[in-house]
Amino acid sequence: MTTNRMPLASVALLAAMLISAGNFLFGNLAVNEIPPVVLAFWRCLIATICVLPFVIIKGGSPIRYFRENWLRISVKAFVGVVVCPWLVYLALRSDDLIDLGAGYTSVPLLTILFSAVLLSERLRPIQYFGVAVALAGALVFAFRGSLAELLSFSPHVAFLLMIASNSFRGLYLVLLKKWDMHPKPEEGLFVLFFVGTLMLLPMFIAHEVAVPPPLDYSWQVWGSIIFIGVGMGAVYLYLLNFGTREL
Repeated sequence: MTTNRMPLASVALLAAMLISAGNFLFGNLAVNEIPPVVLAFWRCLIATICVLPFVIIKGGSPIRYFRENWLRISVKAFVGVVVCPWLVYLALRSDDLIDLGAGYTSVPLLTILFSAVLLSERLRPIQYFGVAVALAGALVFAFRGSLAELLSFSPHVAFLLMIASNSFRGLYLVLLKKWDMHPKPEEGLFVLFFVGTLMLLPMFIAHEVAVPPPLDYSWQVWGSIIFIGVGMGAVYLYLLNFGTREL
């Protein structure tokens, strides 16, 4: 990558993390009102709609792209846009922001772990030291600074759910690199969201049919859903893909 692209890629990844942090605040209403699997469906569907204009304007070939990469795109859709947000929304139902924040710090740690295992990447000694310090800090927050709680290993459910979600998030990032697949909005990204929507559709229908009246949300909840779909769906994943490709 040329040097002048590095700052732009770094800004893109930072923006993605800021949007993700906003998910804790602006998406909180939808998280509390809508079941996690239903919210994950809305996120995928809205993101698909947001990316559709790129397919039309730029003349993308999503069908051809899927045929050529159907297995890898299905795995990435399941890992990155189905399971990962589903677990996040389960975790966000907890009122303990400390557990959520501590669990979220595991993203870079787990990404490094998957990179070492799947990409055979190695760190410099100073980087290993940084990882160790980050892990120690996460444990201090997760166990309330209590050595007894740490030794008994009784983490809260929200913390474990965030760790599980971030495991899938880290795996998604590493698969982007390993498979050299950095989806463009007009093809890969659209297919990724569309496939994720199809995966979640049966569970969404089952829930809405079982809980009448369907789609009975207030305008505030719809606003929260739209933020999640546009911000955490389309924009977040695009910035993540762009930054990963460039760096």
